[in-house]
Amino acid sequence: MRSWLFHPLVFYPLAIIFAAFVIVVSLQPQAWPREPAPVAAHVVDGALVFEGAAFNSPAVGPEQRMTVVRDFWGNAQALRIAQLPGQPLPTPAEQGVRLLLTPEHAALLEDKPVTIEVTYNPLPINMASNLAVSVQGIGPAEWVSLAMPPEPGRLSFEAPAQFAVNGIGLRALSGSEDQAYGVEITRVRVTPHSS
Repeated sequence: MRSWLFHPLVFYPLAIIFAAFVIVVSLQPQAWPREPAPVAAHVVDGALVFEGAAFNSPAVGPEQRMTVVRDFWGNAQALRIAQLPGQPLPTPAEQGVRLLLTPEHAALLEDKPVTIEVTYNPLPINMASNLAVSVQGIGPAEWVSLAMPPEPGRLSFEAPAQFAVNGIGLRALSGSEDQAYGVEITRVRVTPHSS
């Protein structure tokens, strides 16, 4: 005796629905890139902390490559940035990869020098040798660079004040020009100081 499930009017539509579901899941639409948009950082003891969901929708300049590491459900976990081959040191006109700020959070950094702490993981292949950061605003970007040891760690940058602040710029740097070199960033903490 045949089961009702194998009747052609039931089986074939179910098979088509299942196949469509498998195709959609394999495309991972939850991991597709998002349009650049300001994100709300966590405010901890007067500092802005970017991690996890705060890496959801950064903006990227033409001199860098960027990948947002996401879990299966599309939640941002970390930010991978890489310098394209043959790129010179960042100029004041460059923006790099930018963590865009909400107006409320930008006001906290307005016209104040800041300490930017970046926690990172090295990439197993093509690790960048330096990392540069800047506070982005209406004026030219003043990039501050530090060497990155090839092990998980945290770098602390002192960045000058900026007017009409709208983001935090990140830029991977490497002395080699043969291919892209990068780093995985897991946390950015921005602490403003009184002028």
